Amino acid sequence: MVTLNTTFHVDEEVHLNFLAYLKQTYISEAKTEKLMSNARLCKVHSHTAEKGHSYSVQFTFNNLDDLESWDKTTGKKLNEELLQHFTDKISGFSTLLEEIEL
Repeated sequence: MVTLNTTFHVDEEVHLNFLAYLKQTYISEAKTEKLMSNARLCKVHSHTAEKGHSYSVQFTFNNLDDLESWDKTTGKKLNEELLQHFTDKISGFSTLLEEIEL
Protein backbone atom coordinates (compact mmCIF):
# COMPACT_ATOMS: atom_id res chain seq x y z
CA MET A 1 0.00 0.00 0.00
CA VAL A 2 1.17 3.52 -0.79
CA THR A 3 -0.31 6.78 0.40
CA LEU A 4 -0.03 10.16 -1.23
CA ASN A 5 -0.16 12.65 1.64
CA THR A 6 -0.60 16.31 0.71
CA THR A 7 -0.44 18.92 3.44
CA PHE A 8 -2.05 22.27 2.72
CA HIS A 9 -1.67 25.50 4.65
CA VAL A 10 -4.68 27.76 4.08
CA ASP A 11 -5.22 31.46 4.80
CA GLU A 12 -7.71 32.14 7.57
CA GLU A 13 -10.04 34.08 5.28
CA VAL A 14 -10.69 31.14 2.93
CA HIS A 15 -10.27 28.09 5.15
CA LEU A 16 -13.99 27.29 5.48
CA ASN A 17 -14.48 27.57 1.71
CA PHE A 18 -11.34 25.48 1.19
CA LEU A 19 -12.57 22.75 3.54
CA ALA A 20 -15.97 22.65 1.79
CA TYR A 21 -14.23 22.50 -1.60
CA LEU A 22 -12.04 19.60 -0.46
CA LYS A 23 -15.03 17.62 0.77
CA GLN A 24 -17.55 18.40 -1.96
CA THR A 25 -15.32 18.61 -5.02
CA TYR A 26 -11.67 17.62 -4.68
CA ILE A 27 -11.99 14.44 -2.60
CA SER A 28 -15.35 13.34 -3.99
CA GLU A 29 -14.01 13.56 -7.57
CA ALA A 30 -10.73 11.89 -6.60
CA LYS A 31 -12.62 8.94 -5.11
CA THR A 32 -14.54 8.25 -8.33
CA GLU A 33 -11.35 6.80 -9.76
CA LYS A 34 -11.34 3.05 -9.07
CA LEU A 35 -7.55 2.97 -8.63
CA MET A 36 -7.81 4.54 -5.17
CA SER A 37 -8.54 2.30 -2.19
CA ASN A 38 -9.06 4.98 0.51
CA ALA A 39 -9.23 8.73 1.08
CA ARG A 40 -8.82 10.67 4.34
CA LEU A 41 -8.96 14.30 5.40
CA CYS A 42 -7.22 15.37 8.62
CA LYS A 43 -6.71 18.62 10.51
CA VAL A 44 -3.03 19.26 11.23
CA HIS A 45 -2.28 20.65 14.69
CA SER A 46 0.91 22.53 15.45
CA HIS A 47 2.78 23.33 18.64
CA THR A 48 3.55 26.80 17.34
CA ALA A 49 1.04 29.57 16.80
CA GLU A 50 0.35 29.93 13.09
CA LYS A 51 -1.95 32.15 11.10
CA GLY A 52 -4.30 30.09 9.01
CA HIS A 53 -5.12 26.39 9.11
CA SER A 54 -3.39 23.22 7.93
CA TYR A 55 -5.01 20.08 6.52
CA SER A 56 -3.73 16.74 5.30
CA VAL A 57 -5.38 14.91 2.41
CA GLN A 58 -4.36 11.25 2.14
CA PHE A 59 -5.12 9.05 -0.86
CA THR A 60 -4.19 5.37 -0.55
CA PHE A 61 -3.48 3.05 -3.48
CA ASN A 62 -2.65 -0.64 -3.67
CA ASN A 63 0.64 0.01 -5.48
CA LEU A 64 2.83 2.67 -7.11
CA ASP A 65 1.54 1.89 -10.61
CA ASP A 66 -2.04 2.72 -9.56
CA LEU A 67 -0.87 5.94 -7.90
CA GLU A 68 1.12 7.01 -10.95
CA SER A 69 -1.80 6.30 -13.30
CA TRP A 70 -4.16 8.28 -11.07
CA ASP A 71 -1.69 11.15 -10.64
CA LYS A 72 -1.12 11.59 -14.40
CA THR A 73 -4.83 12.00 -15.09
CA THR A 74 -7.24 12.70 -12.25
CA GLY A 75 -4.63 14.02 -9.80
CA LYS A 76 -3.18 16.48 -12.28
CA LYS A 77 -6.62 17.80 -13.25
CA LEU A 78 -7.78 18.20 -9.63
CA ASN A 79 -4.60 19.98 -8.55
CA GLU A 80 -4.82 22.43 -11.45
CA GLU A 81 -8.45 23.22 -10.58
CA LEU A 82 -7.61 23.63 -6.88
CA LEU A 83 -4.82 26.11 -7.64
CA GLN A 84 -7.02 28.09 -10.03
CA HIS A 85 -9.76 28.29 -7.42
CA PHE A 86 -7.61 29.35 -4.43
CA THR A 87 -4.56 30.88 -6.18
CA ASP A 88 -2.21 32.39 -3.60
CA LYS A 89 -4.40 31.64 -0.54
CA ILE A 90 -2.99 28.12 -0.13
CA SER A 91 0.38 26.42 -0.18
CA GLY A 92 1.20 22.77 0.09
CA PHE A 93 3.59 19.90 -0.32
CA SER A 94 3.17 16.19 -0.97
CA THR A 95 4.84 13.17 0.59
CA LEU A 96 4.71 9.61 -0.69
CA LEU A 97 4.35 7.05 2.09
CA GLU A 98 4.85 3.30 1.70
CA GLU A 99 3.37 1.05 4.34
CA ILE A 100 5.77 -1.29 6.15
CA GLU A 101 4.33 -4.43 7.67
CA LEU A 102 4.77 -4.78 11.41
